[in-house]
Amino acid sequence: MQYFSSYVWAGLLVALSVALLVWDVPIEYLRGLLSGMNAVSYGAYVLILTVAVVCMPLTVMPLIPIAAGIMGPFMTAVLSIIGWTLGGAIAFLLSRHIGRPLLEHRINLRPMDSLMEKMPKQAHFWFIVLVRITLPVDLASYALGLVKNLSFYSYIAATAVGVSWFSFSFAYLGDAFFSGNTVVFVEVALASATVFTAAWYILGLYKK
Repeated sequence: MQYFSSYVWAGLLVALSVALLVWDVPIEYLRGLLSGMNAVSYGAYVLILTVAVVCMPLTVMPLIPIAAGIMGPFMTAVLSIIGWTLGGAIAFLLSRHIGRPLLEHRINLRPMDSLMEKMPKQAHFWFIVLVRITLPVDLASYALGLVKNLSFYSYIAATAVGVSWFSFSFAYLGDAFFSGNTVVFVEVALASATVFTAAWYILGLYKK
């Protein structure tokens, strides 16, 4: 009965993901949804980003520069952190409580567990931060949820820190692009490339 329930929930998740993939959200509609610049608009933006993480086929990257132009880059970045962190939390829990029971009898998850077991628990936090900087939020959330000895609370804190850089980066890049501020655009782009490269290099050291 337990496995049947897991299959039902997994089926519902897949069906929702397919529906969101087929449903192409018009950017103009989203622009109108956010144009009120009130609590409802802020909540709608956070909800859209949360759903985008949980339902991996859905991408809302084009929405970020639009939101930055409407709500301002700082507010957009803060709301992006909230939305991506909430989405990452839901994806993590789905993966841990539904994905792992379904997969552990079919594929060997031991290498993933061993990687985390080799690290001191204090290092888990910074490992997740690096993963957040270098990998897509949705994919990384589901992958990390499969690791059984990873603390959920450490995961949430590290996720919020890890997504912060590119939340601000994407918001200010979008604002600079639409405002025609080439200097800021180039500076943020170069800084982002540097942060990504450094994080990727350090992440590689963790794997050795």
